[in-house]
Amino acid sequence: MTSSVLKMQVSSLQYSDSAEQQLEDVRTLFTKGKQFPIKVGTEAGLETNSYDHLKEFAKEFNHVIHIRKSNWIAIDRKIIQRGSTKKGSVFVAENDDVFGPGHDSEFATLAFNHADPRMGRISIAGVHYPTRGKTPRDPNHKYTDMYARRVNEWMRVASKRGAISFVGGDFNMHDRKPDQDWAHGGNFTSIADDLEKWQNTGHGPIDGFCSWDYDRRVSAKRWNVLDDSELKMHSDHYIGRATWNVRHLKLK
Repeated sequence: MTSSVLKMQVSSLQYSDSAEQQLEDVRTLFTKGKQFPIKVGTEAGLETNSYDHLKEFAKEFNHVIHIRKSNWIAIDRKIIQRGSTKKGSVFVAENDDVFGPGHDSEFATLAFNHADPRMGRISIAGVHYPTRGKTPRDPNHKYTDMYARRVNEWMRVASKRGAISFVGGDFNMHDRKPDQDWAHGGNFTSIADDLEKWQNTGHGPIDGFCSWDYDRRVSAKRWNVLDDSELKMHSDHYIGRATWNVRHLKLK
């Protein structure tokens, strides 16, 4: 059976950068990411310049944009069947309950029918796990576990009846360590784990993408992280790029 590639880019922005730096970073995401029609990232809340810049560049580059709290998803309209998008969010926890400042208590979701009907319906989630939640000893561990369980349930529903789903963002824990599994025992797996290619995204291998374990149409093809020597960003995170093979649906 035939297949096509699906390309994605993850970019954790920096809320504390200057207005000029935020503008430069958002411009880079779109001008240098033309071959990656699905873009996901963090730290672009209403209080940042990145919030407005993402909307501006999404319009200029003909992307659908969805920002929830500080998490965002942008998808090039060239891969979207017209009128098929659905924006949403999933609540995780009250910010006041989570230890420390600046946490995203909801994650963004965006679903669409691919312009190629053989690719079917695709759902994307953009997440930002809390800091200090890696291990049971950390104060936010139970909220990280809650986050993972919410993602797991969302992907289970999103992947019904031949549809496929992905989650990307900043997971704030090292992907490779067994005791810091992004899924917390759930049924989604990172592309780095699938390829056994873990790369530093600025603070270790903490940013990336995952696919739902039971999406049998999906297989990992390539995971590449571009550090500042390859693609300069003012953010303290590097850009990560994922490529998946997606087996085509059998159309009637």
